[in-house]
Amino acid sequence: IKSIRREGEIYVYLGDHPRVAKCLAKGDLFVALEYAPHGHIESYLRSHHDTSDECRIGLAQEAIEAVVFVHSKCIIHSDLAARQLLLDSKFRVKINDFGFSSFSDGDVLGFENSSHQLPRYLDSDMLSTVQSDLFALGSTLYEIMTGKRPHEGIPDDTITKLYSKGTFPAVASILCGDVITGCWKGCFRNTEEVLEHFIIALYN
Repeated sequence: IKSIRREGEIYVYLGDHPRVAKCLAKGDLFVALEYAPHGHIESYLRSHHDTSDECRIGLAQEAIEAVVFVHSKCIIHSDLAARQLLLDSKFRVKINDFGFSSFSDGDVLGFENSSHQLPRYLDSDMLSTVQSDLFALGSTLYEIMTGKRPHEGIPDDTITKLYSKGTFPAVASILCGDVITGCWKGCFRNTEEVLEHFIIALYN
């Protein structure tokens, strides 16, 4: 119940924004969002393997823009992934699912899946941070560009060990692979830098 209440509160706090799913109503036990006819990015790409590079680039840029806005409001998402990015009737990206989210100095209600999780001690004293969101953003961009999760098919505990050793999926042949790696390796201070490098990478 606490996560549902928090999600509703965050939608109200964020207000209307082109990269955030619109909250139509909320209560102690529910949050009602605008209809997203194309579902979320993960399911869309898994059923549309022929999605063009141009389309993937557009989705990736809008995903980064969404996180830029959320972070500008001092909100840490804590569960970034392609499944948290909806596609509206005009195929625009809308971030959603703030049930695990927190203000930058707030308590944490949950964490990312292993494929998107910055290795850290996951206890009540370990806050999610901008850096943990950036790590998850790197995995989300990987999903958008490849249509699958990083280290897909590998057990969660093995993924955690690989990440702890700095072992990441190969990205040399992936669009904007350097940006993805930069997110994983902590090369960026904030999402604005990620967006800047993403745009630069498109022209190199």
